[in-house]
Amino acid sequence: MAVAGFLGNNAVGRFSDGFGWVVARSTGPVVLDLTELLGWSAEGETAVMQAATRLRGGRGPLGLCGLDHLEVADGWADRPGSMAVYPDLAAALEARQPPVG
Repeated sequence: MAVAGFLGNNAVGRFSDGFGWVVARSTGPVVLDLTELLGWSAEGETAVMQAATRLRGGRGPLGLCGLDHLEVADGWADRPGSMAVYPDLAAALEARQPPVG
């Protein structure tokens, strides 16, 4: 799922609904590409952190890429195992490939 623009208070609901749609309609790991995200409010950042807790059933941690240009709060360190950070989308997709054989 790619997120672009600014994830502010007025966009948190749309983001959460969109993420819920992706989770409901997919069975594998989920990668959130933030490369085109220009910034976020505290509420927007919290919505991304909360999205990581919505994955269940052996789907692995939420994959995140494109974070290098965003300021992140200290709360990210409190979520080991619920998120995996990658430098870019290609690296995230490669790491999330199912095992062959």
